[in-house]
Amino acid sequence: MEKKESISKLLADLESAIGWFEKQKDIDLEEGLKKVREGAALIKELKRRLQDVENEFNDLKKELED
Repeated sequence: MEKKESISKLLADLESAIGWFEKQKDIDLEEGLKKVREGAALIKELKRRLQDVENEFNDLKKELED
């Protein structure tokens, strides 16, 4: 089974990628594109993980209402 990274770790990685851009005086285009791709992948995974958490909360709420 593949181990999922925590939402906190994914957010920290995204913050790190954003921080890279903030620290650059002259941005290397190829490295910048690489960071944008990494950020996009992190955002996609975060959206999926947050949807999973929301679904789990909704399931628990339904259980409690029954």
